[in-house]
Amino acid sequence: MVRPEEARVGMKVRVGKLHRIAERRGMVGRIVGRYGGEEYMALDVRFSDGQHRLFWPGDLEETSSRQPWWRSLLGGGSAE
Repeated sequence: MVRPEEARVGMKVRVGKLHRIAERRGMVGRIVGRYGGEEYMALDVRFSDGQHRLFWPGDLEETSSRQPWWRSLLGGGSAE
């Protein structure tokens, strides 16, 4: 589970196994926006197919990222 105070733009996340919509479970994307405060925060996640969806932090799990989070702020490209 992603804790609201730890959620940041650029973080790579996976939709949790208990999400209410089964088709979204296991999908991986990046946080591209945060809305609200710590009590009621929604996270805008962009998936590789270009879709955007809003999630509660508790619906997401952090995954490892191959690049530093700040790279997404600079265009997301990697030197590889």
